Amino acid sequence: MTARDMAIKELNEAGYQFGRHGANHDVYFNPELKCSITIKRHKFTENTLRYIRKEIKQNQRDKGL
Repeated sequence: MTARDMAIKELNEAGYQFGRHGANHDVYFNPELKCSITIKRHKFTENTLRYIRKEIKQNQRDKGL
C-alpha cells in the first residue's frame, strides 16, 4: 500500500469523503467537522502522509472531538 493510499484510507476512517478532483489535488471533505483536506496526486511521500495525519488530528482537536 502506498503512502497516498494509506492517507486516503485514514481520511475515510476519520469521516472524510471524496469531494472533487482538482487540477493536481483531490479534495476530501468532512461534513461533520465542516473542513476539507487536499491530497496531492503526484510525488506523495512519507512526509506528506505525516502532514495529512497531523491535519486530521488538528481538525478533530479544533472541533472538540
